[in-house]
Formats: sequence, C-alpha cells, structure tokens
Amino acid sequence: MITLLLLSFVIIWIVYIKLKYFTLRGPIPGLSPHLIFGNLIQTGLLLGKRSKCDIYIFLKERFGDIYQYWLGFMHFIVIHDIDDVQYILTHRNIYDQGQVFLEKFSLLVPESIICSIDFKFKRHGALTMPLFRRSKIISNINTIIDSTDKLLDRWRARPHDQVHTDIVEQCQNLLLEIFGLIAFDYDLEAFDSQSSSNNNELTVALLDIMSTYEMALYAPGFVSIVYMKLNTRFQRARGTVEQHFNKMVEQELAESSDSRAQRKKTSLIA
Repeated sequence: MITLLLLSFVIIWIVYIKLKYFTLRGPIPGLSPHLIFGNLIQTGLLLGKRSKCDIYIFLKERFGDIYQYWLGFMHFIVIHDIDDVQYILTHRNIYDQGQVFLEKFSLLVPESIICSIDFKFKRHGALTMPLFRRSKIISNINTIIDSTDKLLDRWRARPHDQVHTDIVEQCQNLLLEIFGLIAFDYDLEAFDSQSSSNNNELTVALLDIMSTYEMALYAPGFVSIVYMKLNTRFQRARGTVEQHFNKMVEQELAESSDSRAQRKKTSLIA
C-alpha cells in the first residue's frame, strides 16, 4: 500500500513538473519540451549534432521570427526580427530584464548591469553609458589600431598554407586586449604576437570559467551553485582572474596624481 502511494506521488509530481515547467505557454509556437532536458535533445545540442547557430536557423525556418525554446530548465521566447529586437531594447521601461538572466548570470556577476532591473539598472546605466560615447572611442583609436596590428602581424608570421581555424577566438582575445588597455591602462597580454599558441593564463582562465558556466547554465539554480563550488578548474580559473584584478588595482594605486589626471582625457573609467 505504501509503495503504491509513493509511486502515485512520484507520478503526480512528475506530471506537475511537466505541466508547470515543460509545457508550451500561450499561442507562441515552439517544440514541445522534454522533461528536464527541454529542447536540448530535440535540437541536437546536447549530443553536439548541431551548433547553436544552426539550431536557431532551424527553429526560425520552422516557426518563424518568434518562438519558444527551452535550454534545459530555462524557458526563452526567441525573437529574430531586428525591428522587434530594437524596439524591445529601446523600451526597457516596458520590457524589463528577464528573470532567467537574474538567476543565471548572478551566479557569476551578481552586481553586473545585465543582472540589474528597475532603478538599479537606471543607476548602473547612467554610470556606464557615457563610457561608450564617440569621443571616448576616438581618443583611443591609436591603441585600437596598434592592438589590431599586433594580431595581424601574428597571422602574417604563420605559414601561408595554414588554415586559420581560431579566428573567432583570436578576435575575442583582441577585444580583451583593447578593453584592458583603454579601460584600465593594463596590458592583459591576451595574445602573444610571436607565438601561434594561446598560453596566456588569463585567456585560459576565462575560457575555463565560461565552459564551466555553460555546463551549469542548463541545470537548476541550486545544482549550478553546487557544481561551480565543487569544480576545481572553475575555482582555480576564478582565482587567476582575481589575481589580475588585484594587479590592476595595484598598478592604479602606484600611478602618480599627474599620470591619473592625464589618463582622464582618454581612459574609459578614469
């Protein structure tokens, strides 16, 4: 009798979870999600049969510009039309940040602007938006050009018959290098122009953090927290990033007042 009751309870609980969290909502089309896995198996993402870009192209062709999509426990409404995207992003007073960003990104950067809503977002935005004005970027154009030249020199040093398979990664490192120089006046050494391999500990640490976070992204919140706490690679990478942050602070504290005053003319954060 007890076994039958327990079995009935488990079945009812599974049905409840399925109806509550893994069922299409409203008239917006989409693939009917599986329990726990969402659309990960149906789209081939879990088994690596399709890339993320191919998945979005496949779903757009099947359902149009707006559809529902489940990444594990996370439910998204995906919008492709650029006019709709622009309208949403320019009307944050109507379309606030999704709860999924608050829950997931707060695991990594709880105080970031992407995890902010309402008045906190407005306060953060008022501080960060002026950093990206045209005058701030133009004053650092030489730094941007020099960093880009370093990457191009690195590519030219490779054999002419070599196929570049890491261009995306190299461009990411270029952006990291530029941001470190113009925002913090700190050389992150994101790439070495004399080497064809990426051995920089910071870039490796950032990749480790993102790969670990990507795995935790599909799981429930408490599972993600435990996974990231117990993952030694993630903790080691996080320590490496914190070391670089501390070096940035130490370098800034060592600067003279005249040097800081000069940097205010070009630095994004000074």
